[in-house]
Amino acid sequence: MKAFSKNIVVLLVALVLIVSSSFLYSHPVSAEVEKRFNDPINLGSLIQSVAVYDSTYGVEDGRNIMYTTASGEPAIFQVIDLQSQEVLRTYPLEGTGAVWTHITVPNGNVYIGGNGYLYEYSPVTKEVRNLGGIGESVVYGLSYDEEGRVYFGSFPNAKAGRYDPKTGEMKDYGSVAPGESYSRSTAYHNGYLYLGIGVDNRIVKLDVETGEYEAIKVPDHVIPGSSVWQLDAAGKYIVAGVGGGSNTLLFYDTETGNWSDNYYTNNKGLRLIHGLPGSDKVYFLQGNRLKEVDLNTLEAVDTGVVFGTFLRNTAWVELENDSDFPGKSLVTVQFGGQVTYMNLQTKKVKTIQYPIVGNPIPIQTLEKGHDGNLYLSGYPGGKGAVYNPETNENSNFNLAQAEGMVPLGNKMYFGIYPGALILEMDVTNPVLSTKQIYDIPNQDRPFIMTAANNKLYIGTIPDYGYLGGSLTVLDPASVKDTKVYDDVVHNQSIAGLAEANGKLYGSTTVAGGLGIEPTEPAAKIFVWDIEKGEKITEFVPDIPGVTVQPKMISGMSLGPDELLWSAAGGTVFAMDPETLSIVKSKNVYPEVKDHGRWRPIHIRWGEDGLMYTNLAGNLTVIDPDSLESETLAKAELMTIGDDGQIYYADKANLMKIEVLDTLESALKLVQKHSDDGNLTHSLSKQLFNSITTAIHHRDMGRDKQASKHLQDAIKHIENAKETDITANLYKKLQKVLNSIEL
Repeated sequence: MKAFSKNIVVLLVALVLIVSSSFLYSHPVSAEVEKRFNDPINLGSLIQSVAVYDSTYGVEDGRNIMYTTASGEPAIFQVIDLQSQEVLRTYPLEGTGAVWTHITVPNGNVYIGGNGYLYEYSPVTKEVRNLGGIGESVVYGLSYDEEGRVYFGSFPNAKAGRYDPKTGEMKDYGSVAPGESYSRSTAYHNGYLYLGIGVDNRIVKLDVETGEYEAIKVPDHVIPGSSVWQLDAAGKYIVAGVGGGSNTLLFYDTETGNWSDNYYTNNKGLRLIHGLPGSDKVYFLQGNRLKEVDLNTLEAVDTGVVFGTFLRNTAWVELENDSDFPGKSLVTVQFGGQVTYMNLQTKKVKTIQYPIVGNPIPIQTLEKGHDGNLYLSGYPGGKGAVYNPETNENSNFNLAQAEGMVPLGNKMYFGIYPGALILEMDVTNPVLSTKQIYDIPNQDRPFIMTAANNKLYIGTIPDYGYLGGSLTVLDPASVKDTKVYDDVVHNQSIAGLAEANGKLYGSTTVAGGLGIEPTEPAAKIFVWDIEKGEKITEFVPDIPGVTVQPKMISGMSLGPDELLWSAAGGTVFAMDPETLSIVKSKNVYPEVKDHGRWRPIHIRWGEDGLMYTNLAGNLTVIDPDSLESETLAKAELMTIGDDGQIYYADKANLMKIEVLDTLESALKLVQKHSDDGNLTHSLSKQLFNSITTAIHHRDMGRDKQASKHLQDAIKHIENAKETDITANLYKKLQKVLNSIEL
């Protein structure tokens, strides 16, 4: 009887499709996936944060001024009166999300390094100008020469650039470290520009007139880090700070061309502190102690001043009417917008929260917890958010930049960049706060986190300049027993993980950390024996429809059909976990040959059995049976709520698309559960007849008659006996049929 019923369905649905072509142009229904999707709803910017990387200082209209920028979309440059603690003016920097460097030149003008652009602020005209750039994505490390010309480094091609305010010329010196990504810092000294390079830890000496340059390797004793991120000229020295590793502060003698034997580790600052005019002293932060260095001897002494965070550039200012801060005191800004003063005479330190204007910041990660709430992290880090879809309420909590998230029990776990830290948060606690439970060695970005067997399985991207990601198996109940398996697939990083039948299946990206090129030609799939803790096999899948070897395979997810689904470029494909053969695939976006480097795409499954994904950056709904699809929006992050609605990120905004049932989706649901035996043949036939007749009348424009037959279907459900339909299906069909809008 089931086979007969199925044949009738096929014939009638074919009739429905023939007569419904005009309907497709007048109703917002996706015929492909038999669902209806409302227009996106903007739920707002849930993460608004003050994220400050740097500052500079000057005098404007006789007042001591701090200039800084809060990152966001866009970043906001701010002019702040240090004495009155007022934000005098703000300027959105269109086209820039984060600013890593500012500098004040002798005429009082301020230069700001943005996302590929150099900006100029005049304290006279009170205007900000976009001066353009040299075709790079980020402007780094500002410095200037005797003529007031401004120099900078860049990403991603490690270039040097110069802007001449007198002529308006923007000079591109080209890459000073071919093959490298970062010229992270600069310092000008006697006709030469020195640039700090990442990630191979060297500096480059550039003749600013001829453009010729030479590389200067840092001493062998320096433990490698991410880059030479700090450079300053002081006396005859170029002072270099190597970030990461041992955080070493070095002194390069420009007269002898040699590195000094004096050096200091655990340096915590972006710029060196210069002493007052005429002084032969400079200062830096070692750990949490402010140290004074005599440029004649390069010996460092402790000033007795304690400061617990990073130095983001400084200046000497006078504080009026404060006996604890006589004479000149140092001022600096903290990441969250707090302003700190330090006095070397009294050793006093005070921190004040200035009203620096915050900004909505882009959503970095979006996941649903077991409590039904949505959890979000931001870029740059500092704040996270939790959103309740039922109440439409949200709250913020402190959170560094989380690349990955996963729920396990009553906890949410966060994978933090930099350093691949794993944080835990009890979501049942009214006061949301995280605690670090693990630090994955030699790794940087935990994009992939999945939970199975009460354990976390974490796939990571390695540190700057390295290839080969790790697989970490972490039991939150026994963190000390954590296992880290390095370089699981040689020189590749993990971009997907899913557990099925007691095995762990993974996929990879050929990319490593920043600053190093891939060595492997194609991404792979691997199978991991969970019990033995060893790899069973790895292979490059032969994916129908994929004409070039994929550089990244991600989104691995076990579907309701018990197949493992993944994505490469614009293609989705399903693999049999037993035979490891690709049993179906669809090149949904054939124009996309390659997509992604680190960030995996997401594959989520609705209760309707449909796949919801952000394939190739497109929010897409796919029927896993027919592989028909519908594109809804652009999205790099998405998930499905417990309410069945789609949630996705649009830069700083959380968006929602309501998923509505249609007569077609109701018909499909009836057929599915009839085949599964969850409702009797007689009830199935009644529902089928009422719904197909409603479809016919609707497509003929007879909505009143269609509504009548829809109501007949609802009555059939209401009048059904307990033996006709399971309790769960009864509730589900009632909900579906009552939600349909004609």
